[in-house]
Amino acid sequence: MAGSIVHIAVVLSMAGGFGQTPGAPAVPRQPLRERLLERALKGDAVAQFDLGKDYEGGRIGLPQDLFQAAHWYRESANRGDPFAEASLGIFYNFGKGVERDYVLAYMWFERSASHLTGGDRETVIEMRDSVGEKLTSGQLAKAQAMAKEPGPVSRQE
Repeated sequence: MAGSIVHIAVVLSMAGGFGQTPGAPAVPRQPLRERLLERALKGDAVAQFDLGKDYEGGRIGLPQDLFQAAHWYRESANRGDPFAEASLGIFYNFGKGVERDYVLAYMWFERSASHLTGGDRETVIEMRDSVGEKLTSGQLAKAQAMAKEPGPVSRQE
C-alpha cells in the first residue's frame, strides 16, 4: 500500500504537482526576489534578513546596494533576528551602507549576543569586544544602556 502511495506521488509530481487540474496551464510563479519582497513588506523577519543579504551581495537579480541592505537588516533586527542584529553591528563598525558609529555597532552586537548561544554567540561577543576597545567609558555605558532598551531602533546615520 505504501509503495503505491509513493508511486502516485511520484507520478503526480512529474505531471506538475499536487492540486493542479490535469491539462490546466501552470500558473507562473513570481520570481524569488518578488516573493521575498512581498514577505518582507508584510513584516517577515527572515525574509527581511534574506533581502538584506541579497542587497549586500547583489544576488537574485538585485543590485548591490549597501544602503538597502542596512535598511532590511534594521527591519529584521528590530524584530529580534540575531543575525540581522550582528549584520548591523558589522555595518556600523565598518561604515557599510551607514555612517560609521561604534556605539551603534556595539549596541547591535550586544543585542545579537543576548539572543544567541554556542559558537555564534562567542563570535558575536568577540566582534562586540573588539568594537568596545574603540569606545570611551561614557560611550560604552551608552551602548550598553541602548542595548537593554526594549523596542526598535530607528537611528540610521
